[in-house]
Amino acid sequence: MINDDELEAAHNGLVDTDERYGRRSAYVKMGPYYTKLIKAKHFLDASGTVAERDAIAYNSKEFTTYVDNLRDATIDLEILEAKRESWQREMLSRITLKSSRLMWTT
Repeated sequence: MINDDELEAAHNGLVDTDERYGRRSAYVKMGPYYTKLIKAKHFLDASGTVAERDAIAYNSKEFTTYVDNLRDATIDLEILEAKRESWQREMLSRITLKSSRLMWTT
């Protein structure tokens, strides 16, 4: 059974991670678009065959840095989602228990 301290910790966990979760979620969702934009920018600036220009674009510092950051953000988001789902389950189970007790006591 979840006590009041655990319920408060779950609530605080959700509140404390709201902004970080929103930012990470948006960053990951926009990832496919930004990777295409970064690649296109470097592809257009490069010269050579299509394959050479692709290679230059994919190996650009900006592209590799963004992909690394996107990978880290995706991992962080997955961990954050798991924690938030756990906190939400804790809160929901506590609320359900409380409401069922109220039904039986009235």
